[in-house]
Amino acid sequence: MNENGNINDIMADGERILMAAFLLPNEGELSESQKQQAMGNFAEYIRKSGLAAHDVAHAIGTPRVSTITELVKGVYRANADDHIRKLNLWIEQHARAKAAALTDRFVTTKVARDMLNTARLVRENMTMGLVVGPTGIGKSRCALAIHERYVGSIYVSVMTGQHHVRGLTHALAVKLGARSMTAASRTKLYANQLECVIDKLQNSGRLVIIDEASKLSDEAIALCRDIHDSTGAPFILIATKDLHDRIVATADPDHGQLYSRFDVIVNLTQNADAYGGGKALYTMQDIRDLYNEPPVKLANEAVKYLLDVANMLGRGSLRRCKILLRNAVRRARKRQGIADDEAVTVTAADLEYVERALRPEKSEQEAVEDRRRQAAGMVAS
Repeated sequence: MNENGNINDIMADGERILMAAFLLPNEGELSESQKQQAMGNFAEYIRKSGLAAHDVAHAIGTPRVSTITELVKGVYRANADDHIRKLNLWIEQHARAKAAALTDRFVTTKVARDMLNTARLVRENMTMGLVVGPTGIGKSRCALAIHERYVGSIYVSVMTGQHHVRGLTHALAVKLGARSMTAASRTKLYANQLECVIDKLQNSGRLVIIDEASKLSDEAIALCRDIHDSTGAPFILIATKDLHDRIVATADPDHGQLYSRFDVIVNLTQNADAYGGGKALYTMQDIRDLYNEPPVKLANEAVKYLLDVANMLGRGSLRRCKILLRNAVRRARKRQGIADDEAVTVTAADLEYVERALRPEKSEQEAVEDRRRQAAGMVAS
């Protein structure tokens, strides 16, 4: 195997048989037969995939739904060649993305257990909790699992622009179905929405889950406590460690006050640096449960390889495991000469190949070599 893998070798689209698209010439005028066969193929593909013309139009941005409908019926009067080529190409891209996708399964890892237990504690005590941990370790997936588990809970993932008091209030109002557009000014609208939020949560006991809480301003965090105090609704904020560091900054009395607003604070990765003598976040069984699912099978060395990626705090994560595996599956199928829907076994060599291609920095390459040796049992894990 060429150890200096590159993205072109991973993809190698030009050398692969089409998965879903109809073979069309890239240039020149299409014949009526080509148009009919391509659009018939397109219509059949979206039918089997459970898609509608609206879904395709939304994904592509153009053509309009009416144009797609007319193309499928063969009654589109303008020059249809460009539209047909675009739709034909899209179903190929859609099919390949589906083939490369991995199931986003919920697995009760240590991170998941800690978050579920924290949510239970916060809910039972009707209090406020803060959960912190680095990106990519599965916090958001666990937050959604908590939302699914607690009937009536409210889940808000803070987006850019929602970090301030008004933005958070609006997001909560939307989730609670409490938006009011009767106010004549922004100030009145905010006050009206906040009143509606408090009214909806009053004595409800509904758990409020705030994901990506690191984006919140100090005032927005204080608002969470104010709503909790007014309604009794339990809150759990999920964030990266920088929020924890921000609120414990004792030099600023305002931050100190923010820290005191949380009764439960959990650091998901405390003492979890396996390379610093701590206990690893993930186990071999976690990796198998997360990623060893038909038609994808992981060789034992591949499990060890991904385990190292997941447990390297600061430079690895479950998110990175997923990206590596998705491309390693593609690489393994190409290497073995098998179709995209057939069962495939991914090896540590496949993972190493794509990691070298996707992260070419020298320091990363050295980490890849260490990881590969560990996976092969050449050094102590």
